[in-house]
Amino acid sequence: MKKNVKERVIALFATLGFTKEKQANMTNEDWNKFNASYKETYGISFQEDLETPDETPEGTQGTATVSIPENMQSQILAALTEAAEATGNQAPTTAPTTIDEAMASFVGALNSATSTIRTLAAAPENDSPAVVISGSGSAMNPQAFAIVMGHAPHTETHLFGIESDYFKRGSWWSELVATGKGKENYRDEDATEFRAAFNNYTKDFQARCIELATSNQIGLLDYGKMLKGESYLDYSNMNAKLGEHVVRRMDTVIAYLRTLKSVASIFPKVSNVQNKLTAPTAHFEELSQSYLSGHHFKGAVNFDGEIYHVDDVMFKFFFDDPKQLEKEYIGYMNREGSNPMKWTLFEWCIVHFGTILFNEQQRRHVIGYRVPRQGEFPQPAMFAADGGLRAIQRVEEELKVLPFKELKQYDRITMVDYSEEFFELVMGILPNMTGYRLHANEKHQPWYLKGFRNKYGKDTDFTGVKNFIADLSPENIIWVPNMDMVDYKMWITIPGNVENYEDKLNEMYAFYFQQDLEQLIMASWWKEGSGVLAPGVQFNMLEDLENSERKLQWLFTNYPVVVLDPDATSIDGRLGFEIETSENTTATALTDISNVHIDRVYKIICGSTENATTIAKSGNFSEITAAWNPTAVGDYIKVYAQLEQVTKTVGNKQKKVVQPTGKFLELERKVS
Repeated sequence: MKKNVKERVIALFATLGFTKEKQANMTNEDWNKFNASYKETYGISFQEDLETPDETPEGTQGTATVSIPENMQSQILAALTEAAEATGNQAPTTAPTTIDEAMASFVGALNSATSTIRTLAAAPENDSPAVVISGSGSAMNPQAFAIVMGHAPHTETHLFGIESDYFKRGSWWSELVATGKGKENYRDEDATEFRAAFNNYTKDFQARCIELATSNQIGLLDYGKMLKGESYLDYSNMNAKLGEHVVRRMDTVIAYLRTLKSVASIFPKVSNVQNKLTAPTAHFEELSQSYLSGHHFKGAVNFDGEIYHVDDVMFKFFFDDPKQLEKEYIGYMNREGSNPMKWTLFEWCIVHFGTILFNEQQRRHVIGYRVPRQGEFPQPAMFAADGGLRAIQRVEEELKVLPFKELKQYDRITMVDYSEEFFELVMGILPNMTGYRLHANEKHQPWYLKGFRNKYGKDTDFTGVKNFIADLSPENIIWVPNMDMVDYKMWITIPGNVENYEDKLNEMYAFYFQQDLEQLIMASWWKEGSGVLAPGVQFNMLEDLENSERKLQWLFTNYPVVVLDPDATSIDGRLGFEIETSENTTATALTDISNVHIDRVYKIICGSTENATTIAKSGNFSEITAAWNPTAVGDYIKVYAQLEQVTKTVGNKQKKVVQPTGKFLELERKVS
């Protein structure tokens, strides 16, 4: 073989990455690749080059014998490697050692780059960048992450480059997202188009919620992980009609809503309760006894049942026209511009309104109290359905649970001693306290922490003081959020015994747009309720419940009433929501409740029949069904503020507001 051809072959082998082992076992494909590269690099085929006479003058030295310094060899190798990566070719494994080898390598790289440039120039521009998704499902590559999280640029055809009808450009709402500019005037057709597209999206969104729940995957959604491009869900085998990017974004929205503080860990949510559902309970009495032959039986089982009840709840929001929707969206994005997800208009509606509804629902799950509507004007959110406190109150009134009436209200000084006394009373009833936990108002936690440290700060292990003190250490108490500061209710039971109910999972987020000419109404409908799974055996008379000594209960409660002063004729509504009257020195009638909370129900309880406090059907109580004249201790009446809608001038604009009239409506009463 001619010397110059040999040098070219060596240089080309290095460029192609053909090792000595590879050279000794080259296939037909390898030879074809070699021949094609040889002709592309040197402008002549390998066979023709072999047949061409050597033009190097005899006695002269070719450039192939001129060596390249080692430091230059590494720089040349780095340049050739970068060129190979840019053109998609295999990088050389060794650096050229002579000038001739280096020249051959550079000519080959240049010809390859030229060919790549010509190919790209001839190809049409791709509107949507190709994205490779990680097959493991645990992480996304940077391109996929940018699209899913909304950081990718919009293409001419789709928002964020997501090829889906929900992200298609051309509609007024997608252009609003892409450009931040809406339309000057909206027509009826604009409202119709948006309503149809949004309703289709929310159907798919709810279907995804249900799919995650039924497959036990909804608990795997971790918003923090998703913001890093990671996930516990595996999307590698997903063939959903929506496409992987759309499903990932929906999952991120669901995960975001799940980050909001929920009370589900305290009050578990039971689904598929459409109206009323009965859950049977059973309490077994003592069974064992000393041996005696024959038919000598012992024991009894008390069967009972709790009714799961839900009420209808709704959300309706009125947009004058799409222009108002546009302004709300732009205003939100200006405030929340750093939000990791750059929401589309569909997603924003779910996140923005969903967050507000979620927070209202979580408060209602605790202190909600269902009352009849007062009119066609807006009603307080807390009056839409029952919450946990109402469920506990109900089983007390049904004679299933007997409160410890000696445990009335506590304060920041007495809270620790109060809690210990409560716990000791229950310890005296149950064989053991295994699994039972004390529940208390989260707003009072600072009181408890301070008092606990003051009392037991020197006893680091709490031994030798009280053997149950570990059960009442602050971290073992279940602190219940969303209670008002004047809610002093405490209860001891197995965690999860007080429940919340719903019909369809996440039905509240099944938002729907209704159109009225060019106007839009956003709405959703769902069901809610609350109850106690196993409170205790129901008795027909209070005397029988008292005689049971609470041995047939699973739930134990205090009695945090506000005790009125003797002869008091009015109540300060800021002190609490359960008020007990006192023994009066003369005939006394209640005439008013001042500083009333318009979204809470007040329960007025007869605490003494000595000149018992009464309520006449007059004045502020003129709207109750009849005069209230209790005849026994424990009789009660429940009232709540009467509301009205009035028009007020606010900032030179007329605005409708709901306010109390000063009068009270009756919810229910008990008179023995």
